[in-house]
Amino acid sequence: MINIEDLVDVEDANISEDDWKLYKVFKPVKIFGKEVESLFDIGIHKCWKLEDIIAKLKEHVSIVSDSKEQLKNAYGDFMFIDVDDNWYDNIEIYKMLIKINEDGTIDTRVDCGDDENIFNVYFNNNDIINIMESKIR
Repeated sequence: MINIEDLVDVEDANISEDDWKLYKVFKPVKIFGKEVESLFDIGIHKCWKLEDIIAKLKEHVSIVSDSKEQLKNAYGDFMFIDVDDNWYDNIEIYKMLIKINEDGTIDTRVDCGDDENIFNVYFNNNDIINIMESKIR
């Protein structure tokens, strides 16, 4: 689980986006039930204060962390293939980007890979809305 003190402001790193406050998290976190050691990024629209949306952000990260069955079902639906626990056990999670938009919705992209493909899983709020293969392998 993440807390406010886990979010590192990147303003001092000369990363500037006009309407966004950017943070990095350097803490292991579960994504799709798998412990991920690498960092992930969070962009929060400047109309929001971190303190005002941290509860919603925690809830979202919790849902993404426990979305094994949702991922398996969505991947099968979007890629038109049957997947099982063996497929799931062999996927790798590379990176996650979470964006809290001006209207309060949360968009998340999780970059993953299996034995054959690199793919991106897109969430809107707490639902997987798309899975797309990446051209890079």
